[in-house]
Amino acid sequence: MNLKDILIHIDNRPTCVSRLNTAILLAQRQSSRLTGLYVIPHPYYASHHRNPLDQAEEAKQRFLAAVRAAGIDHEWICVDSVNSGLDLANAFNLYGHYRDLLVVGQTDYEKPDRTIPPNLPEKAVLGSGRPVLVIPYAGEFNEIGKQVMLAWRGGPESSRALHDALPLLRKAEHVQVMTIQGQGGDEAYEAHDADICEHMARYNLPLSCEKHVTGDLRVGDLLLNRCADEGIDLLVIGAFSQFRRGHQTLGETGRYLLEYMTVPVLLSH
Repeated sequence: MNLKDILIHIDNRPTCVSRLNTAILLAQRQSSRLTGLYVIPHPYYASHHRNPLDQAEEAKQRFLAAVRAAGIDHEWICVDSVNSGLDLANAFNLYGHYRDLLVVGQTDYEKPDRTIPPNLPEKAVLGSGRPVLVIPYAGEFNEIGKQVMLAWRGGPESSRALHDALPLLRKAEHVQVMTIQGQGGDEAYEAHDADICEHMARYNLPLSCEKHVTGDLRVGDLLLNRCADEGIDLLVIGAFSQFRRGHQTLGETGRYLLEYMTVPVLLSH
C-alpha cells in the first residue's frame, strides 16, 4: 500500500523551496495527495515589516504553482494562530493525525526565525503519532527513497519505524539494514536470535544487512558516515525518547541527527 496523504509544513524561509521539491518527488513516487500547512503566527512573533496575510498568500501561491506544475493532487490549509488558538507545533501535529506522513524542515540554528520554534521537528516526532520526514536545510535532494538505510536497534521504536517506512522501502532500489549495538553490546539484542532481515526478506525487498558495534563512535556519526559512503538518500530510524527535567525529549541519537543530518531522515516514535 502506498502513502495516500502527506502533510508538509510551508513557511516563507528560502529552505522551504528544497523541502517542497523533495516532498513533491515523494508524492509522485507514492501517488499521494500533498497538503501544505501554513500557520499565521501570533502578532508577538510576526514580522513588523511584512503583513502576515500577504506572507501567507505568497506562500500559498508558491505552493500551488509547484504542485500544479508537478501534476499532483494537493490541498492547502492556512491556520491563524489567533483565531484558532493553535500555535505552529500544535496545528502541525493536529492535522498530522489525519495524514500518513509529515514533512518538516531541519532547524538552522544560525538563521533563527521567530515564527518557527526551533524544536518543531522534535515536537512533531514526539507529538504527532505519525512518521516524520525531516529535510536538511542545506542541499538539494533530487532523489529520495531509492537508496535507503534502515537503522535497527530493536525495541518498539525501531519496529514502528520499519513498518511506517514499508511503503517507501517497497519502492527502493536498495535497502541497507544497519543493526546497531551500543558501546558494550546490547542486552536486548543478545537475549534472542531473531533476525530483522529474515522478517524483511518476506517482503522481497532488495536487502543487504550489516551488524555493528559503535565502540567509541557515536551512533549518529556512524550512520551519517555510512550514508555518505553508500550514497544513501533516505535514513529511517526509530526515535527513542527520554525525560529530562520533567520534559519528554528525543534520545541522544535522535537529537544528534536532527542537528547534524546530511540526508533526509524519517523518524518514528
